[in-house]
Amino acid sequence: MIPIRPILRDLIGNVLYASGITRPARAARNSLNIVTFHRILPEEKLQTYPIPEIAVSIDELRWFVRFFRDHFVCAPLVECVSRWRSAYIPWRPLLAITFDDGQRDNFLHARPILHEVGLKASFFVPVTAIESNDTLWHDRLAYAAQRLLECDRARVENSARELGIAWRDRALTPLDLVERVKSLPSEARARYVADMESACGGPVRPDWDGMMSWSELRMLAEEGHEIGSHSMSHALLPELDDRALRYEIGESRRMIEQHLGIGVFSFCYPNGDSDSRVVEMVKNAGYTQAVTTRWGPNPEDQSVFDLHRCDMQGTHVRSAQGVLSEARLAWRISGLHPGLK
Repeated sequence: MIPIRPILRDLIGNVLYASGITRPARAARNSLNIVTFHRILPEEKLQTYPIPEIAVSIDELRWFVRFFRDHFVCAPLVECVSRWRSAYIPWRPLLAITFDDGQRDNFLHARPILHEVGLKASFFVPVTAIESNDTLWHDRLAYAAQRLLECDRARVENSARELGIAWRDRALTPLDLVERVKSLPSEARARYVADMESACGGPVRPDWDGMMSWSELRMLAEEGHEIGSHSMSHALLPELDDRALRYEIGESRRMIEQHLGIGVFSFCYPNGDSDSRVVEMVKNAGYTQAVTTRWGPNPEDQSVFDLHRCDMQGTHVRSAQGVLSEARLAWRISGLHPGLK
């Protein structure tokens, strides 16, 4: 039996969509809209990935981008911001599709779908991980936690209690640990990740995972996609001193431009974290816009260095019957959905 809440949610979403209130042509008319994806995985890999909350399947991505193509004028972020700030008024609302973290699955699976649908996107990459093909810390922790939850759950649960994580009546997940460890100082965070991997006997990234290479990024740029910076090391920027901050922001731009022979104008704050000092350094480094993880469309007076985005997840746009729903998606990105400010 389907709980009443999902049924009511579907009813409200369908009424709003049928009446036109949440249709993009009306709800998003004068705003800049930006959506975010992270991992794009085949269904069999998605079932084993430890943070499904930041992943969509290949079929889900295809459904998403077809909806965006049919309801928006889509372009890379740098082009969307330029049009938005000019007197240009498109026949449909503006939308930028962005991909965070530079994972190779973006190249293998998102690139062909974007080509198939005829859209260009923006890809934000952490330079050090591209250089070394190293896993980002949140994936390292999630893979280790997943392994330990399978073979030594008591150890992980004790560690979670020490971190102050309360998971009540549901199962503890790798994401619970990732979200809590984000708040630790950088050195403590690195030690915790290393300790978890050590308990597994070393890093446990699967063979199929990895980062895009410079040659793959060059191909994306040559095909008309935008490559933006996601810093050097995906550090949480407000916790850094000025010297480290300049390195993360400025050096990442320089290296991407050097390797790809392109201009880099868009910056993505790792974890969406910024403050006035970080923003000022992003401006001084020569970027013309930057994106956060705060939800919602961007009104006409929104700062281009504090742009909001809507993170896309397949589970959140399905009806009570489990079917991908245009009404659900339109409601969530409209800025009218409760709880998504």
